[in-house]
Amino acid sequence: MVVSILRDSSYTWPERVMMLLAFLVAIYFAIVLHEVAHGLVALWNGDPTAKYNRRLTLNPVRHIDPIGAVMMLCVGIGWAKPVPVDPRNFKNFKRGMVTVSLAGVCTNLILAFVSFGMYVAMGAIARNVQQTSQAGYLVLFLFTYLFLYSTVLNISLIAFNLLPIAPLDGFRLVESFTRPNNGYVRFMYRYGRYIFLVLIALGVLADATGLPCDVLGMYISAVQRGILTLFNLIFGVG
Repeated sequence: MVVSILRDSSYTWPERVMMLLAFLVAIYFAIVLHEVAHGLVALWNGDPTAKYNRRLTLNPVRHIDPIGAVMMLCVGIGWAKPVPVDPRNFKNFKRGMVTVSLAGVCTNLILAFVSFGMYVAMGAIARNVQQTSQAGYLVLFLFTYLFLYSTVLNISLIAFNLLPIAPLDGFRLVESFTRPNNGYVRFMYRYGRYIFLVLIALGVLADATGLPCDVLGMYISAVQRGILTLFNLIFGVG
């Protein structure tokens, strides 16, 4: 993703720098606020584990997973270090599991909605500004792409994290409604990481050969189209 931005010769170098900055800022808020939301909701449910591990912070260093960060920079989909949660501390176990599982994706949905609204506003401003300086143009360009990237990245994270594959939020949500030692849960704890590797490998194979085998990419694109269609209806765009 970063390389494709820098190599896009249809934009000037100042524009590409603004796009890269917008992308990095969008990633920062999408991932960090996602993780902080998990920790805060866990704390509200009675579990201070994230707080004691200093994960209720906007410092990205506390949340970065090296492989997940590289994936995010390269393909726009990645992950952070899971926030430590001890469900034994929850005042109500099932409510705690469900709300903590949904906290991250709900935060991403709010960010995507607000970002889309701001992106529409940036478009309206651009249409009504007749003339501006180079610096003014670059500022408007920066914020337009910031809100565009923020919308797309947050929707992608919603789709990705709702997959029922360990250790994603979708899996935690499924786990909260199943009995202990459920066969599916045991399977995912054992093989979830390998499923990820297969999905990533299929995406790489699709890029290299053009074969329609990028299952993860097709799924995320479908979710993006659905949510963006809804946003367009809400904001009267299109």
